[in-house]
Amino acid sequence: MRWLRPDLVVRSVHDVDHNALYRRGIRALIYDLENTLCRWREWELDERTHALLQDLRDRGMQIAILTNAWVPPEHRLVRELGELGIPVVVSARKPLRSGFRRALARLGVDPGQAAMIGDQILTDVLGGKMSGLHTTLVDPLGPEESRLTKVNRWVERRLGRRMNRNP
Repeated sequence: MRWLRPDLVVRSVHDVDHNALYRRGIRALIYDLENTLCRWREWELDERTHALLQDLRDRGMQIAILTNAWVPPEHRLVRELGELGIPVVVSARKPLRSGFRRALARLGVDPGQAAMIGDQILTDVLGGKMSGLHTTLVDPLGPEESRLTKVNRWVERRLGRRMNRNP
C-alpha cells in the first residue's frame, strides 16, 4: 500500500509548496501532462500554468513532462516547452520505470532529487514511488479522460483516492 500513498496531496499544481520541496533537496520536477497541466487531449497550457513553469525554471528548478500520450514532436506545446528548456517524454508507459528513467536522464538528476506531480495514483504515484521519486497527487483538471483512466479512477476510489490531503 505504501507504493500507492503519495507524499503530498493538493488540489492543483498551483498549490504545491515548491519552496518546501526545494528545502527537501528536490531540484527537479517531473509533471504529468493530461489532467495535471492541461485538460485531456487539449495539450495547451493556460497562462497561469505557463507562468508557473517559467517561474520555476527561472528559479533554477529542472522540469520535464512525462506523459503516456503520444504528442507529436512538432506539436506547438512540445515546441513551446522546448523553448523553455522543458523536455517532453512521450509514450512513457507509466507506471513502468523506463519513462521515469528517461525523464531523469534528460534532466541529469538522481531520483532522490526529483518529484513526480500528477493526477493518478496508479500511474504517476505508483511509477514515481517505484522509481524513487517524491510524489505529489493533484486533482484532475477535468472529467474527460480515456477509458483506461476511467478504470484507474474506479480502482483509486476503492483505494481511498483522497489519501492524506495536505493543506
